Amino acid sequence: MEAVSPMLAQTAQEATDDPDRIYDLKYNGMRIVGHVEDGESTLLGRSGIDYTWPFPELHDLAKHVTTKRAVLDGEVVCLGADGLPDFNALQKRYSQRDPLAIKALRERFPARFQVFDVVEVDEFDLTTGGAARATQMQRREILEKILSPGGSVYLSPYVDGNATDLMKEVLRINKEAGRQVFDGIMSKRKSGLYVPGGRGADWQKVKIPQWGTFVICGYTKGTGWREDMMGAVVLGDRSNGSLRWVGCAGSGFKLKALQDLYQLLVPMRTVQSPFDPGTKVPKLDSWVRPELLCEVKYYDTTKTGQLIWPIFQRLRAAEEVT
Repeated sequence: MEAVSPMLAQTAQEATDDPDRIYDLKYNGMRIVGHVEDGESTLLGRSGIDYTWPFPELHDLAKHVTTKRAVLDGEVVCLGADGLPDFNALQKRYSQRDPLAIKALRERFPARFQVFDVVEVDEFDLTTGGAARATQMQRREILEKILSPGGSVYLSPYVDGNATDLMKEVLRINKEAGRQVFDGIMSKRKSGLYVPGGRGADWQKVKIPQWGTFVICGYTKGTGWREDMMGAVVLGDRSNGSLRWVGCAGSGFKLKALQDLYQLLVPMRTVQSPFDPGTKVPKLDSWVRPELLCEVKYYDTTKTGQLIWPIFQRLRAAEEVT
């Protein structure tokens, strides 16, 4: 069995209704490629790591496939106490190897395999490099014919052309749950081909923005029309006590707002870094006293806690966040 690198998606800031696209849920789970061959099932992660063992309820995947061989693309999610996908529940399960712990966690946080695409069927390669390459909608038709959902195996639903209503539903579910049940939605071009390991406009992920309050700890050097001011504000997070660098926000400023903030920061300059020794901020111009708070919109965080796509919104008064 040869591992298949799953197709990746570009990040888009918003999704608009488009009759040439379908839209489905962006699960807050783990990307899994399910391999079925001669009645046996194997679950491989994006990097090819075998995750079959931690999810015994998915070992019967082959029973839900009508062909002798298939490679299915999808997402494994684990349900929380409210019956909705919960990423914290997934984290407790995917690295577990102890049989007794797996049994207990399976009962507490059951897993589901949400299948949304098919890559190979029997001897036919449906990807862009295969002789039987198929479009998004052709692959979906094939998937619906060979997959018999049941137990913990699900056929992931989609909507045709209507991104607006799907995003509204995602936001409603997240709000009622009080957490990020779904990350957003996926936008897929109907005529798009499956490119293993590729990332293109045929697949786009529209993630739900998040907002946070951070401490302005410095600013970076400006370039171009900002050469006489600053490029971005250096952001710190003190939610765990001490200040930790989480990135820089240079987007979101209008000229007057940028000028005003720069004039406010200049008298606050200091040579003392507010972060742990060894913290290096690229293109740093100056530290400032960590006294001002700002609201920032961002779309996710990296494994090291750095903000992804941070966009400055406004200064915040201390009493707004206490």
